[in-house]
Amino acid sequence: MDIFKIAAIALVTAFCYLILRDAKSELAFIVALAGGIVVLLSVINYFSDVFSVISSIAQRAGLATSVITLLFKVIAVGYITEFSASIIDDIGLSSLSDKVTLAGKLIIVALSLPVVVKLFDFIAEMLT
Repeated sequence: MDIFKIAAIALVTAFCYLILRDAKSELAFIVALAGGIVVLLSVINYFSDVFSVISSIAQRAGLATSVITLLFKVIAVGYITEFSASIIDDIGLSSLSDKVTLAGKLIIVALSLPVVVKLFDFIAEMLT
């Protein structure tokens, strides 16, 4: 199971970070960042599997490709926001981390606006 490999990588990274934190803080940060990147690269295949299943379901349901593209963009913004905010928070800049999270949420809302407008148009047509 991949989760054991991922957990082992994370534990080794955390242990190395703790050892290096006091002696070489610059190196400790690089080790933590590298460990995070290795964990992400370990699960990259799962992202493609999820995206293919969602695309398949959307095609069977007859959803427009623009809706699926929007869904993928929202998911990507969410993951990128969470990953970068976590790294920034780990560095100790929680204020900046909060701003990155807010920016990610605003971008998701902005990306979702066309779907919300279509939904309101559809509801308005149904009521008239």
